[in-house]
Amino acid sequence: MRWKKEQLTKGLRDLLYRLRTEGTSPRQQAIAVALGAFIGCSPLYGLHLGLCIVFARLFRVNPALAYLASHVSLPGVWPFLMMAELEIGRRMRGESYLRIHLHNLRELGWRQAGIDLTLGTLVVGGGVAAILGFFTLWAARKRQLNPELAALLEEAARRYLDTGLLHWEFVRGKLRHDPLYFNLLRQGFLPPEGLLLDLGCGRGIAFSLILAGRDLHRRGAYPPGWPPPPPHLTFYGIEGRPKTAAAARHAMADEADAAQIETADLRTAELPRAAAILILDVLHYLPPADQEALLSRAAAALAPGGVLLVRDADAAAGWRFAATRLQERFSSLLRGHLRPRFHYRSAAEWQQRLAGLGLAVDVQPMGMGTPYANVLLAARRGMPP
Repeated sequence: MRWKKEQLTKGLRDLLYRLRTEGTSPRQQAIAVALGAFIGCSPLYGLHLGLCIVFARLFRVNPALAYLASHVSLPGVWPFLMMAELEIGRRMRGESYLRIHLHNLRELGWRQAGIDLTLGTLVVGGGVAAILGFFTLWAARKRQLNPELAALLEEAARRYLDTGLLHWEFVRGKLRHDPLYFNLLRQGFLPPEGLLLDLGCGRGIAFSLILAGRDLHRRGAYPPGWPPPPPHLTFYGIEGRPKTAAAARHAMADEADAAQIETADLRTAELPRAAAILILDVLHYLPPADQEALLSRAAAALAPGGVLLVRDADAAAGWRFAATRLQERFSSLLRGHLRPRFHYRSAAEWQQRLAGLGLAVDVQPMGMGTPYANVLLAARRGMPP
């Protein structure tokens, strides 16, 4: 029984994975949306799902995306849509507009109403399909990653498939929309060897990305112009949320010799000596005294020549900071925290605090392509004379 349940779960996961990933080129997405929108404008209610599956297979596009687009005719919209199609069909035959009354509809007859609806569907459905299809093509091309980046994203996210599709979707979305992770590799922030300590590691996305980069680099499919991914870094993560830490462990299960994930409170966890330390989007959750204590402990754990990478919001960034704070509050509400308390500082304050710990600090914006005020502080400990 357990074996059958596992097989069923795996089969369902594979089906959802195919539905989510097939037909993802901009052209295929545009065709799927146009096809679904046209079907959705048709009066064949109850058949939309079947029609989307059949025609999506025929045109080799994503049936899930087509069916989603077919919902242009929502329950509150379809009466007006059908009436518009009926009226347009009549006008195409040279008839006058109908008066909206049952008596007129009875006089029209089912056969003539069907003809008028068909003619109207060709016009209205064709127009809606063209508009949504062209918009989808434009948007998909705008957000399309180049093949090397897309391969790196999918390779890093692939490790999370067995942890659940929600984790997999989260990692894909984070890598696509958050500029930090690719820039860790693109800008060569990390040393080639030693221990990488991630404080508040979440699902271990940074670890998975580095491992994916190594795999692609060996296969000659790594993004050109980037420095090679750190070849000999080992990984140690500390995460306070047990379920999230469990997902990270599961994703890193094949890297048992290189990755260790500990469930612990950052304020009291023992920090091992590390060549690089990450504190990404963590500090604003801590009270000011705990922020300073964690930074002091992280700086003390940093090996000579090592780097401490801190990402947080710049409280002096005006409307971008307001957008960041609003997004954080919304995310906290989704996690069930009704009255979250955040403690932000300006980039200048973070820089001053890290410099006071004896670190040389470089501040870079890290919210590119987003409305957010994130900055990355790369704080380096000098080598002893």
